[in-house]
Amino acid sequence: MKIRVFMASLLVGLGSFGVVANAAKTTPLATPYRASQLTSLKKIKNVAGDKPVTLDLVLKPRHTSQLTQTALAVNTPGSATFKDFLTPQTFRQRFGQSTSTTQRLTQYFKKQHLTVTTFNDGLFMELKGSAAAVDATFATNLKTARYQGTRLQYSAKQPRLPKAIAQPIEAVVGMTNLVKMTSLATSGTSTGGPTKTGAPQNFLTRYHATAVANQSQGKGQTVGIISFSKVDTRDITHFWSAEGVPASASRLSVAATGGASVWGNVDPGNVETSLDVEQAGALAPQAKIRVYTAALSDVGWINAFASAFGENQAGSLSLSWGISEGILREMDSAHLLTPLYGSIMNTLLAQGATQGISTFAATGDSGAYGEELARDGSVGYGVYANFPANNPWVTATGGTTLPISGQLPDGATVDISRERTWGGDALFDAYQQNRSFFMKSSDLLSMLQSGSGGGISTLYATPKYQQGVSGVNTYAARQYLTSAGLPRLHPGLIQGTTNGRNYPDVVADADPLTGYDVYAGSDGWETMGGTSFVAPQFAALAADINSDRSQRVGLWNPQLYSLAQSADSPFTRLDASTGNSNLYYVGQPGKTYNQAAGLGTLNFDKLAQDFK
Repeated sequence: MKIRVFMASLLVGLGSFGVVANAAKTTPLATPYRASQLTSLKKIKNVAGDKPVTLDLVLKPRHTSQLTQTALAVNTPGSATFKDFLTPQTFRQRFGQSTSTTQRLTQYFKKQHLTVTTFNDGLFMELKGSAAAVDATFATNLKTARYQGTRLQYSAKQPRLPKAIAQPIEAVVGMTNLVKMTSLATSGTSTGGPTKTGAPQNFLTRYHATAVANQSQGKGQTVGIISFSKVDTRDITHFWSAEGVPASASRLSVAATGGASVWGNVDPGNVETSLDVEQAGALAPQAKIRVYTAALSDVGWINAFASAFGENQAGSLSLSWGISEGILREMDSAHLLTPLYGSIMNTLLAQGATQGISTFAATGDSGAYGEELARDGSVGYGVYANFPANNPWVTATGGTTLPISGQLPDGATVDISRERTWGGDALFDAYQQNRSFFMKSSDLLSMLQSGSGGGISTLYATPKYQQGVSGVNTYAARQYLTSAGLPRLHPGLIQGTTNGRNYPDVVADADPLTGYDVYAGSDGWETMGGTSFVAPQFAALAADINSDRSQRVGLWNPQLYSLAQSADSPFTRLDASTGNSNLYYVGQPGKTYNQAAGLGTLNFDKLAQDFK
């Protein structure tokens, strides 16, 4: 049995600098990287003067406290400004820098032989030019080196600008680049063509979404897909046609949003983008699909979201990429990442919420565990949240396993009698029956170590819509894996309390054992799983729901948490404390929320009726 567990590639390693004013008194805006803070730098040399460099200027937002209030108010029923969504232009007027400020900056940087593109939120400006022009403009000295086998770009000098130019700038992103990209993809189950069990329409039946999906089919809506890999239109239209979905290529458009070509950043291929678009287009067959592509870098991440929000075409967005808070923490500690990056992305994602855009982010496929980067360059795992699913302005989509009964090739039985949180412990009985069989198969061993992402963020505080909800900031857990990543068969219950953004918010089938059809020209037809599927499925259902309304639903979370506590909730809770884990967190019986399954699975037809 070959199963593919696919969430997409993790972006491991972001880099940026703060700016200081080039004057007698300097004003550091963020902690920059200095080469002396890392050991084992080898083959250090100057970046070639003609090498293209792409940077993002991050401008200081205005009225940041009002931004949080506005994003919540326009998405919360009962608020005086409920549904008073902003346009990109009104967002800029309230929270971005003025046109006169960005024009002044544009004139300055053009004189430095840099091309400038200003996003219409007034918060981000993209600069492109040669390394020589960047060095001259920022008084830097761009270098490259080998760091623990990975290429690193950095500056040996702290960036500086004239004080009047630096004043409205919060950070400069992209001078420092360290990428260690890891894929959670393994081999897939080849099927030879579409399958009955893997048809995307089964999602509609499982989660009572047939009525809302069939009524308008996303007509008049656009679903946005954020991705860092290629778009193969032929693969996507082939899938739609085979699955009986309108397959016109005119449904699909691509916005290449740029970003730097980061050292060591190899395009991971088009499978992730294909599966996202295939699922979204199948469940909202009359909707248009717009893919926002970018280089896999800190600059690319910003540009993709800023472009989508700036266009304001897509009423819902899906993202199936992420990075562990453990990596973010270590990058910050090593001064390879501005400590403002989490705040910068929070402001950007809040912009989408103020515009009534429903953003869905996959929670990851390694359970509660995330990567951490040691100073010696080694990568380990710990209990870490996943960014940006941990952000309060996105709806975090986790995964479940559907009921299934059968035998593995060695004869070991698998019997799952009810829908539960996706976690490798569902196979522990089969593992106990024949441990050697599992240990000989990297695919099966990977399945034991896989599960739905979920936990509690240390980067973001508990949002208002989660406060006071039973189960939020309390947790129950069992350590289902040993430090070596092997099954622990009888773990005891751990209980505790903490504070932060709890995620996921919602779950749906993501286990490759009960997975979905995918088609890519490179691999043919396969059955795959992963929370990568759930995010575009929810984005598609958002388009279906929006298409029958005069206004977008907006950020789902405030209404979801309110409805989950109602007597007639559209949720089915998955709250058992046994047989219901993401390899660490388990259910909290009787409580509305838990970090394994969030609020639970949804009845979409009822949700559509309940949404205000």
